[in-house]
Amino acid sequence: MASSYLVLINNVLRDLNEVELTSSTFSSSRGIQTAVKDYINRAINDVINAELNWPFTRAEGLIDVIAGKQLYSYTTVSSSLKYVDYDNVFLVPKDYITNGDFEISGAASITNWTTVSGSPSASSNFGNTLLLSSAEASQAVNNLIVGRSYTVLTQTSGATLTLEIGTSSGGSQTKSSTLTISSANEVLLSEISFTATATTHYVSFTEASGSSGYVKLVQLQENLSPKRLKYLSYEEYSERYRERDSQPDKDKFGVPEFVYTNYSDEIGLTPIPDDSNRSLQFDYYIINTDLSGSTDTSVIPTRFENVIIERAKYYAYTLRGDVQNAQLAQIQFDKSIKRMRVELINRKDYARAV
Repeated sequence: MASSYLVLINNVLRDLNEVELTSSTFSSSRGIQTAVKDYINRAINDVINAELNWPFTRAEGLIDVIAGKQLYSYTTVSSSLKYVDYDNVFLVPKDYITNGDFEISGAASITNWTTVSGSPSASSNFGNTLLLSSAEASQAVNNLIVGRSYTVLTQTSGATLTLEIGTSSGGSQTKSSTLTISSANEVLLSEISFTATATTHYVSFTEASGSSGYVKLVQLQENLSPKRLKYLSYEEYSERYRERDSQPDKDKFGVPEFVYTNYSDEIGLTPIPDDSNRSLQFDYYIINTDLSGSTDTSVIPTRFENVIIERAKYYAYTLRGDVQNAQLAQIQFDKSIKRMRVELINRKDYARAV
């Protein structure tokens, strides 16, 4: 577990032979104690700025594409988005289920699921799951396109469950399927396809025997193929496609093939999307947020926290005019950064057929 802001500060103060802080004296720090608070944050920023693609600053982004909308602000994804990894941008079928992967949040939650009968609940069994026992839970899925083909992918365990897809809550007008578990500890993956007969459908799970049935994953997507988007610089986009995209012409709309970034920190797509049934999926790197509370922790892995200490000590020794110790701290910082690059960024080369 990563060390707290307070522990990092005290590690530096201890090396400086200064009075350490406690949780009760943290907010009333004075002199060198307050300076070290600043130096810890400055050190963390120095580590993060030493490389663009530290893996601990990497995150996954997802934007639902909207028909006719070409530009998507970075803040649509996250206020901390710094840089998009344009080598990994995909156009994927939109997932119409909200909170269908109960593992993503890191804690069991059944938010967005409506109780039809019984007492559906969150469980940590089989990971984080939706637990049903003599109960039924449902979710309304909106904005489907009538006549289009969709697939519901589920991952269940425990007792046998019934999956129903209908045009009313708990209804099975469109599809009904029994998800049979042959062994209580088995994880069953099921794939059910249906054709939308209305713009709103309901996806419902029922356990009727009083046993414990668990839903771990639910996805509902249109039957479309994912595709990787090619990156264009903004200059290349302006030269090749901007004129076309500015024309009052229906031919400028279609399935996007290229992605670019403009000078306003917006992600652009061309051709301009002609439908709202896809999502933009990509990796990105985050902007660091300074630590403030005594229990805050940094994104830097625990085993590399010594690099934060060495950098903060460098600033403290410089403040004191202790040139020799400042130089030693700088040398150790440089060595630690090199070691981080070796472990976290360097990759083994291998040959492959092309």
